[in-house]
Amino acid sequence: KETKEKLEQYTWPLTIMCLCWGVTFLSSLDRIAMSVAILPLSSELAFSESVKGQISAIFSIGYGLAIIPSGLILSFASPRLMMGLGIAMWSLATLATPFATSMGMPYLLAARAAVGASESVVLPTLQTILSAWIPEDRKSMAFATVYSGFQTGTVAAYLLSPYVIQFFENWRAVFYLYALLGLLWLLPWFSFAKDTPPPSLPNSPVVPKDNKNIDDNTKSISEAINVIKNAPWKSFFTSAGVWAVIIAHAASNWGLYNNLSWTPTFYAEQYGLNVRDSSLFSVLPSVAGALGGFTAGATADRIIRGMPNATEADITKIRKIYQGIALYGPGICLAFLAYRIPEQPLVAQSLLMGTVGLQAMNAAGYGPVCQEKAGEKWTGLLYSVTTLPGVAFGSLGVYLTGRILDYTHQDWSQVFAINSMVDILGATGFVLLYNGKKEFD
Repeated sequence: KETKEKLEQYTWPLTIMCLCWGVTFLSSLDRIAMSVAILPLSSELAFSESVKGQISAIFSIGYGLAIIPSGLILSFASPRLMMGLGIAMWSLATLATPFATSMGMPYLLAARAAVGASESVVLPTLQTILSAWIPEDRKSMAFATVYSGFQTGTVAAYLLSPYVIQFFENWRAVFYLYALLGLLWLLPWFSFAKDTPPPSLPNSPVVPKDNKNIDDNTKSISEAINVIKNAPWKSFFTSAGVWAVIIAHAASNWGLYNNLSWTPTFYAEQYGLNVRDSSLFSVLPSVAGALGGFTAGATADRIIRGMPNATEADITKIRKIYQGIALYGPGICLAFLAYRIPEQPLVAQSLLMGTVGLQAMNAAGYGPVCQEKAGEKWTGLLYSVTTLPGVAFGSLGVYLTGRILDYTHQDWSQVFAINSMVDILGATGFVLLYNGKKEFD
């Protein structure tokens, strides 16, 4: 019996982590599919760069509009059920994308917005489920492992999508295949996923008595709304530290969303590469991003653990250093690209690897500061408050990139110059304004 209980203690959390990893993988797969499919799609339908920008940006707009409602619903709904519904909805919206395209631009934009809105459930739901299942001393590695599914899904989309298009000789096949994978994932999800550990599981972080969900999911809608009403809104928006996070998050999203949406198009237009080669050149920057995030998190945690009596000033200095690297570094790489776009795509790829790899170091910059500046009650809301402007700004960046390319007849140096300026201004704003003082208990 002891052996069985000990085995369950490890197998159940591992099963939950695998299921959650699959969700992050699939969400990235469906998001990045359009970044590859946009090349043959725009060629077939003669889309301008501005139209490409609209199609790429609408995903993030849908995501941004839905993220606070998703968090509110999660305060009283089952995380397992909510995630399952999210997977089903974004998979069906992905499946509908080719049909929507044939019906006209408004329908295509609506389908992509629906994918983004449905994927807004992923991060808040993962936070709730993993917090319930994973012991405190293993949370960092658990979250890092599950979140690696985002980078893996991005790489997989860049690698697989060109071959799927080539094999079926049709860009629509990408959406059909990825939608099918999502719908199939519902089978193991609803079969094995649970909101919280069973009472019989030893040493679980949460042992529910009456099958309750973490964070008292028996709260009513009215109670959830009261939490929003009682939030320290004025203190949020008069805090220099909060504005520092908003600025850094916005600058980071501007670069991130542009990289995800436009990188294959850059290689295709600048170097005349086909769909497959353009996508393959986009893989290594994503790998560099995954490595950069892991490296930043591990080294920052080690530095902090090595300072037993670390003060708020010490933490502030660490966050500023890492966030400075995460935005000044990409700003320099992009400035080189803006000054002179290399004649060889491998050189451009190296600079983009530096851009994405260094930018991912914000995992030790603004990434964890919501937990440091707010108590448990307001951390989630503060995350949403600092995320929404970043989503809006990143979406604007994707759209404006298309307009700039149309206006300049595909002069990518102008795009890189603006992206560089945004990074440098974002880094400067964070370094000048941020402090690690805990303000919202």
